[in-house]
Amino acid sequence: VPFNFPSPLSGSPRASASNNAYPALIDPRLLPPLPDDDNLNLTDPHTVATAHLGNPAPKVGGSCRKGKDPKGKKRQHSSDSDNGGSDGEHTPKRGRCKGSSNFSKEDVTKLLDSVEKHLPLGQKGWKAVQSDFGKWASGSGRPECDVKSLETKYKLLLKTKKPTGDAYCPPEIKRAHPIEGLINHRADTRELSDSELDEGSDGSIEILNPPAAVRTAVARRATSPPLRCKSRMNAPELVDKLSRAFDPAALQSRNDERAKQSFQTTQIFTLLQQLRDTQATIEALRTQMTIMQNHIHDVERARDRAEMRLEMRRGGYPGPSKPRRHSQFKGRSDVERSNRKVRCEQVYPDGGACTYWISDPSTDGDDESDKENWDPSSSSSHMRLRPSSPLSAPNNAVTGPSTVDAGSATGDKAQSKVGRID
Repeated sequence: VPFNFPSPLSGSPRASASNNAYPALIDPRLLPPLPDDDNLNLTDPHTVATAHLGNPAPKVGGSCRKGKDPKGKKRQHSSDSDNGGSDGEHTPKRGRCKGSSNFSKEDVTKLLDSVEKHLPLGQKGWKAVQSDFGKWASGSGRPECDVKSLETKYKLLLKTKKPTGDAYCPPEIKRAHPIEGLINHRADTRELSDSELDEGSDGSIEILNPPAAVRTAVARRATSPPLRCKSRMNAPELVDKLSRAFDPAALQSRNDERAKQSFQTTQIFTLLQQLRDTQATIEALRTQMTIMQNHIHDVERARDRAEMRLEMRRGGYPGPSKPRRHSQFKGRSDVERSNRKVRCEQVYPDGGACTYWISDPSTDGDDESDKENWDPSSSSSHMRLRPSSPLSAPNNAVTGPSTVDAGSATGDKAQSKVGRID
């Protein structure tokens, strides 16, 4: 049956509105013949569709990683030409030997029996456990283990935690923990959070026996009797010395020397006592002198205060006493007053004069406002007093060579200012 191809203008079969079905498949008879082959499965269209005609392409992460090339420089293995090795040499594998068996239940039971028997605390105890376990293994046809392997297996059982609740716990683990408690009780220790194993070895430690005590032979000799000392002095010399020792003149001289020494000692003691008494007397006199000096100072201060009061009274400063009123100018017509003050002048016989101002309380118009600002030199009225003696001056006047600038007195309080005129 001839197959009609759709026209290119007809568009997609899905886009066609008149025909919604796909076009018919190509007739197999129109296909070219397949090559001759014993495998006739390729004649079936379903088999051809599901057949894999090639190996899948390898997955490559990038253009720099293709095939089985090493991923980096650090992971590249050196070539045989670099290390000089042959193709048959390979890196030896580590781990357990081929064909070696693991610990069976009988091995673990015997190991726990040996540990419970010896309760090892160090390498010496584990060597005893290894010896006991090796004897049993050689008789039972089991492989022997070294000390390190047995110790590691026992501690691995201890590290296995017991399950909580009602879970199943192997009997060897239940038994290992009480044995460890016995070991700790023997060593008087307690469990610490330390997972390190004791990898030390006592093989390099040399055990030295204590040196035997060496006894020293002591030579003993019999004591010989002391030898008698022979006198080297003759009889005449002995008699001569005795006569000198008991000579009356020699005895008298010795007695005199002893008496003289006793007298000198007594004199020294007496002088020392006198020296102490003298020092005590000096200290007492010093104390009295200090007291008298303090008393003299007090008297001098009192005298100075009295002299100061006297000078103040003589100098026209009556002190705390109430000043007397100057009423001798009251009713006098020959005195000219200015601002309630009278000018007085005193001439001394030895030379010099003294001018002072005296306030007159009898003056009318007691004006206190400009008392401080009034200048006595502006007054044209003066009263000159020339007494025959300096003692004829008023009580508040200054006699002698003292100089006071001016003076004023108002009411009960008198103030004077006196100036000396040469």
